[in-house]
Amino acid sequence: MNLKNAASFGFSRINIVTVLIGMSMVFLSFVFGLLAVTANPMLIGLAVGLVGGVFLLMVPKWNIWLVFALGLGTGALIAMAGPAFSKLSWAIAMLALLLWIPAILNLLKKQEIPFFIWLVLIFVIYSVLISLFQFYSIGEFSAGFKRYFQTFGLLIAMVTLAITRDDFDRWKRLIFFIAMFQLPFALYELLVLVPLRGGLEAGGEATDIVAGTIDANLVGGSANSTMVVFLIIVYSFVFIRWLAGYMTKTQLVIFWIFMMIPLLLGESKIVVILIPLAGLTMMRREIVKAPVRYLPVLIGFALMTMLTGYVYVFYIMDSTVSDVMRDTLSYNVESVGYGTLLLNRTTVISFWWSMQGLHDPLGFFFGHGLGSSYFSSGNNVTGHIAAHYPMYGINLTTLSTLLWDTGVIGTGLFVSIFISAWRSANWLWRTTKDNLQKADSLAIQAALAIFILFIIYNDSMVNLFSFELIMTFILGYLGFMVKEKKAEIKASEPVTRYA
Repeated sequence: MNLKNAASFGFSRINIVTVLIGMSMVFLSFVFGLLAVTANPMLIGLAVGLVGGVFLLMVPKWNIWLVFALGLGTGALIAMAGPAFSKLSWAIAMLALLLWIPAILNLLKKQEIPFFIWLVLIFVIYSVLISLFQFYSIGEFSAGFKRYFQTFGLLIAMVTLAITRDDFDRWKRLIFFIAMFQLPFALYELLVLVPLRGGLEAGGEATDIVAGTIDANLVGGSANSTMVVFLIIVYSFVFIRWLAGYMTKTQLVIFWIFMMIPLLLGESKIVVILIPLAGLTMMRREIVKAPVRYLPVLIGFALMTMLTGYVYVFYIMDSTVSDVMRDTLSYNVESVGYGTLLLNRTTVISFWWSMQGLHDPLGFFFGHGLGSSYFSSGNNVTGHIAAHYPMYGINLTTLSTLLWDTGVIGTGLFVSIFISAWRSANWLWRTTKDNLQKADSLAIQAALAIFILFIIYNDSMVNLFSFELIMTFILGYLGFMVKEKKAEIKASEPVTRYA
């Protein structure tokens, strides 16, 4: 119909956009009515996340705030609400995924984007292309993309949007608040939920549920190692700021109490490595310059590590040091499988080499596509490669998952992101005159050291939403500070005028 003749039909004063909006509302009302009738919390949660996320795209800073608050603060509540509610976390992931839209749009603007952010984008493009080239199924690809890149849009948005220091200060306060909340949740899980799983006598099978607000699960495995990483990274920021004179001893001790106790309550032996790793990474320069001056600090880190190890061995695990060492070595570097799996953190790599060596150059260099190595005994989509090796655990670690899914090239790209980020943090420390930024750059390097270790520890970096959120915040904060500093340097450069 010719719009000029619309008046003859009585529509001259009606805006076409208004009509379209009204039709959309009617359609959405019909769809949401059907979803409500199903009473399926997963479908309802996904729909709410999608619609809410679309509206929040108009104010992406609120979207970012919500993703961090809900992603790190409600995982345990959702999991403990029952299996029917476990997929509600997908609604939160949907909010993060939608941030790909403003992230890409703002990436096209002329900005001083750090190199490691470009590596992130290159890794995403590479992974998608090789997955489409070796396409197996839409379910495998979409599930793999979601697990790998559910927070990458958020990461790029944190660096490319018009975000200020005040925004990051608010987000940092939120992160610190959530970290303090791990203590009451961990105590509740120890005193109420652990007895439901057999009590302390059951050992790690029961205490595994002590994971704070982060993905505690009453019926399955919990992300207690993610809680440990979260607390150690947050305390690294607290400690280095105290060392730089930005926090008092009283504040340091209060944070220590709130963060050390949950570390002792959970069952994650990796903490005895993470504490000295973070401490030595932050203080390596000072220790080399004045080892005697910082000897008390080193002794403090050693005592914290010994205390944690003592509690784990004699109280949580009710064992001896020799037995724990023997068991740990058996399922990490020897031939015993990890848990119920046939492979462990070492044999998972030798198994990949035996199956994907140079005799299979395509699989060796490019892998088999996103999600191909993921194995699930539940309703999740099992990858077509993992289906050939059920209960082997070929996706046990981030490294093995990357090798199967993206090959040596993709694995190299992923690792280079953290190497480049480390170099950016070094550059920021050398360049900035802001002592707070210097302190934060050292804490960021402590976090990066932990992330690099976790590449060979488990698959949380390419599978677990809460861990990826922690990783995203660290990389996003670093990217923001580097971009801000580069823009400052560029603005201060003299302008050359030509006749």
